[in-house]
Amino acid sequence: MNQAELPVAFLRHFEDQPPVKLIGKLGDAAVLQCRAPEPHEAMSSACIVIFKNQDEQEIKAIELLMAQQPRRKFIVLFPNLSVPNLKWCLDHRVEQGYMAPPPAIDLVDIKCRLNPNYQPIGHQQRHTHEKLRQTLELIEQRFGTPLSLQQLAHEVSISDSRLCHLFNQYLGIKFSNYLLCRRLEAAPDLLRDDGLSVAAIAYRLNFSTPSHFCRSFKQHLGLTPTEYRQLKKSESHSKVYHQYLKCRQPEPRTLICESG
Repeated sequence: MNQAELPVAFLRHFEDQPPVKLIGKLGDAAVLQCRAPEPHEAMSSACIVIFKNQDEQEIKAIELLMAQQPRRKFIVLFPNLSVPNLKWCLDHRVEQGYMAPPPAIDLVDIKCRLNPNYQPIGHQQRHTHEKLRQTLELIEQRFGTPLSLQQLAHEVSISDSRLCHLFNQYLGIKFSNYLLCRRLEAAPDLLRDDGLSVAAIAYRLNFSTPSHFCRSFKQHLGLTPTEYRQLKKSESHSKVYHQYLKCRQPEPRTLICESG
C-alpha cells in the first residue's frame, strides 16, 4: 500500500517535540498528522493520544476533545498502565489503551486499528490487553465466586498462557496473586461488621477454609483478621499486596481515577 492510499490519522501529544520514532513505526499503516482533529474532519480518521504527565490539565483537555467528537475512534497511550487507567478507557469509550512506548505486539495492534486494511507480516493473531481489561472487569464483578485463570481466559477468548503473560507484563503481578489480593482488599470492610464471623467472611470471599483466609490475611496485611478487627487498621503489607495496590491505584501524578 503506497502513501497516497494510507488513511489519515491524528496524533495529539503533550511533549515539546513530536514523537518521531513512533510516527516512523506507524508510517506504513497511516499518515499521521501531529495535531488534534477538528470536529468537521472525517470521523473515520482515528486519533492517537499520548499522555506525558497524565495530570489534570492533560486529562481535561482530552476529555473535552472526546466530548466534542464522540464518534471518533481514540487510541490512548499512558505513561503507566494501571487498573484506574483501564477503567477510564471503559468509561470514556476509548477504542484501546496502551502503555507508552508500546511494545511490538501493541504496535501491530495499533496499526490494525488505524488501518483496517493493514496486513501485518507474519502476525497471525493479535491479543492485547483489551483482553486484560475485560478480565479485570470480570474479576471486579465476581471476585467472591470461584474463578480460575482457565475459566476467565476462555470467557475473553484468549489462551491461558497469554492471559498469564498480560498480568505479569502490564500489572507486574501473577493472576492468582491479583485475585487473592482483590478478595483481601474487600475483607476490611466486612470485618467492620461485628455481625459477621471470620468464617462467614472467609466463605463470602470464596476462600477454601477460614484458616486459609486467616493465613492469607496475616501474610499480606500483617495482622490476623481478629487483630485487624480490634485495631481497625494495618500498616504492614507484603510485597505482593503492595504491588497489587500499586496497579489498583494511580500514582500521585495520575488523576484519572478521580476524573473518571
